[in-house]
Amino acid sequence: MFKKKILKNKKLFFLLIIYTLSNIFLYTNNFYIYVLNPLFWLCLLIIFYRKDLKLLKKKEINISLIISITFLILYLVSGFIVGFNKNPYNRTLIYTFKSLWKVILPICGIEIVRYKLIKSNKNHFGIMSLITIIIIISEINFKVFSISHNITFLHYLISIIIPIIAQNILFTYLSLNGHYNISIIIRIFNDVPKLFLPIIPYSDWFIEGSFAIIKVLIIYYLFKYFIFNKRNIHCFKSLAMLYPLTIITSILLVLFMLGVFNYQPIAILSNSMNPIFKRGDIVIYKREENILPGDIIVFKYESQIIAHRVVSINEYYITKGDANNTVDYIKIKKEDIQGVYQFHIKYLGYPSIWLNEFFTKEN
Repeated sequence: MFKKKILKNKKLFFLLIIYTLSNIFLYTNNFYIYVLNPLFWLCLLIIFYRKDLKLLKKKEINISLIISITFLILYLVSGFIVGFNKNPYNRTLIYTFKSLWKVILPICGIEIVRYKLIKSNKNHFGIMSLITIIIIISEINFKVFSISHNITFLHYLISIIIPIIAQNILFTYLSLNGHYNISIIIRIFNDVPKLFLPIIPYSDWFIEGSFAIIKVLIIYYLFKYFIFNKRNIHCFKSLAMLYPLTIITSILLVLFMLGVFNYQPIAILSNSMNPIFKRGDIVIYKREENILPGDIIVFKYESQIIAHRVVSINEYYITKGDANNTVDYIKIKKEDIQGVYQFHIKYLGYPSIWLNEFFTKEN
């Protein structure tokens, strides 16, 4: 029975094995990452599934999009709580296009292959488990096995490996009970935004892993008890009203993150500007060319972001905290200045401070 089921989709299973072996031995090869791997999935989509790229029902598409966009909004909004980091990825137009090329095609291809293999073997738990394990192996960065430091491996395990395992179990469940477009939508909204946003929410290894697991559990229970349960599907009809709102909100947040509005947030770590704003507040600043004495500027010094008032300008910008007795010893150049203070939001920065202090002590 096992052989019969495998042979029924032997071409797909063989292609999945090739893909997995390629990921193991060619993971660090740029030609494979940017050319061979995407072309592999593009050819598969053209040859095998050019007539099978059918969409879900509109209602199911909307539900998948609403769930995905909601998590994207929560991810972006979390930056106001935990703080923001500069995106380490290159964000030039060419690099962004190359990144989308290397990410989207493999996502679509692997989820279609998963769906086909899982659906044809839906009565065989062992075969479905084997397919899921092979896909998990194909997606894990095997450089982890060259890491000798236990702490580094622990970080990698919690932030990368465990989420990959949990996500793939979820996508197998979605393929078994739904359609591959559900998994494709969820994966694209999870992976793609991080490629082009200029700043991203602060993400420690523990936070990243925890958020991924919580997200998997929430999506699983939503689909199991509401979306795949026909008796409760009417509960999600009201979500259709939220669809335009989630789209508009996510667009505005993405535009904010891209710097279209010239505004950025930071969490305040000290009381040096008391009483204007205090430790635990979030300051919103704006990029500004003309800076005058008396302006409160946000500037970068080494690895810190500081918000202090300009007291004089000569060759450098001289600053001072309103609550400090002396001026700062730092000589600030114009290129160090991130922007000028606009307004602040009380207390929202405390979670960022607590998390940073916690992980600083841990490390």
